[in-house]
Amino acid sequence: MTFRILLIAGLLTSLFPGCTTDNTPQAVLCKVVTITDQLDVNGRLTDQMQRTFTYTDGQLTQVGERNTDREVSLKLDYNAAGAVTKVSDGVLTVTFTPGSGSTQPSSATSTWTGNVQSTYEMTYNAANKLTRILETRQVIPTNTFVRSREYTFVYDADGILKTEKLTSTLLDRTTVEQETDYTYGPLINPMVNFTQPGLLTVVALSQQVETMPGRFWQQRVMQEYKTYNAKNGTRSTVRETATFTTKTDENGRLSGQEQNTMTTSASGQTTQRKNQHAFVYLCK
Repeated sequence: MTFRILLIAGLLTSLFPGCTTDNTPQAVLCKVVTITDQLDVNGRLTDQMQRTFTYTDGQLTQVGERNTDREVSLKLDYNAAGAVTKVSDGVLTVTFTPGSGSTQPSSATSTWTGNVQSTYEMTYNAANKLTRILETRQVIPTNTFVRSREYTFVYDADGILKTEKLTSTLLDRTTVEQETDYTYGPLINPMVNFTQPGLLTVVALSQQVETMPGRFWQQRVMQEYKTYNAKNGTRSTVRETATFTTKTDENGRLSGQEQNTMTTSASGQTTQRKNQHAFVYLCK
């Protein structure tokens, strides 16, 4: 089951420039500890996804994900170079191979009770931003016909992620394509300084609920996205449109978002939904 994780403010453990205390010249270091996504039906909120982050002496040591299907709490292992080599809760384990000269992973493997579920291959540009991730499933989840997913990411000259492309290969070897364009507002993404976006990208995909991993690589907070159906790289109809309104706290940090989404089915029927996102920080 796939849920949009409308979070975004992206990837989590960031340090926020400009997070200061009045009358104090020294900057306060702020990190995201909780991101919550709730479906809003006439003011009644239902949890869709919650991510939590635990730090020890300033280093991210645990990542939690809770959605409508499962809950995991993954502990992180690092190598001497500061790259994550494994995350595990004893049942789900994701192992990483760090890229040469980088703390970002070049590949990863997820296992469930010791059985391989998916493998991942990642490619980065010269600025160490993810340009491609290919997930190949060894075990096909229930209620899906997708055997592999390939995401590619296009950045502008300033390193801003503009387009995310997804090609899904089905069990019968046919492919389904979609492309998403992002538009941003002026707020800085809380995860812009997060050191391990590759880790969170893989973890999110391993949970089978994250369909827009490019959000972990965004530098500013989203204002709108549009997702198009495509075929052989040529766009056709708009599949989904979402707009975001933001709330900030007294220090100018992103504290909440309201996401209004309109989805159009293959038959032309439209549905609307509203989600509320909340962000909690630890500042020292």
